Amino acid sequence: MPVTDAIVRRLHEVLLQVADIRGQIERAPKQIKAAQNRAQQARDAVTACKETIKKNRMDADRKQLQQRQYEAKLYEWQGKLNGTSNNREYQAVKDQLAADTQANSVLSDEIFEILENLDNLQSQLVGLEGELKTVEEDTSKAQVKIQDRIVVLRGELVRVEGELKQAEGQLPDDFAAIYHPLVKTSAEDAFAPLEDRSCGGCNTSLPPRVVDQLRQGHPIPCSSCGRWLYRPE
Repeated sequence: MPVTDAIVRRLHEVLLQVADIRGQIERAPKQIKAAQNRAQQARDAVTACKETIKKNRMDADRKQLQQRQYEAKLYEWQGKLNGTSNNREYQAVKDQLAADTQANSVLSDEIFEILENLDNLQSQLVGLEGELKTVEEDTSKAQVKIQDRIVVLRGELVRVEGELKQAEGQLPDDFAAIYHPLVKTSAEDAFAPLEDRSCGGCNTSLPPRVVDQLRQGHPIPCSSCGRWLYRPE
């Protein structure tokens, strides 16, 4: 009994369904991993911000210690200035007092800048921690949703593979001998519909004789790519 295009068309439809479901199942772990990566990136951002805050606090503490030392030296220079015995000594102490006063002023500006930056970093950290909480919640929901979807897809795959087995059982023996090796190597790419006057798989233009045969409902392999062609429904 010759194979009809209705049989080939149905086989191709089911093979495409099988490939689609398997593809969704295979992509699921990648989707979970992508969600986990987003959560890890958010955690890394929080950690990096905390480390920057820690470094800035250490810098502020170090500079504030330097400032206290400058202030002690300024107090000391002021005492020496009042106790100088000649103009030369007075000018030397006055110059040193001016230099340390200027250095202390620069240090005060640097401390102010660091403390201002710390305020900004603290605000940034609050935002990052809020984002992290949201991302972790979304990741947890996504993992549950994807795992549930996998269960549904596996059940669907069993059903569709059953339909495929049933369709394969209706194949004429002579076509079954061609079909099984072809599908083993090419899966859903073993077939393609006729598209106008071309192969729906490789887009090669078909001879009029082949087009006529297909339009009469007789599947035939494409001479270019080897796919079995059939008339679309």
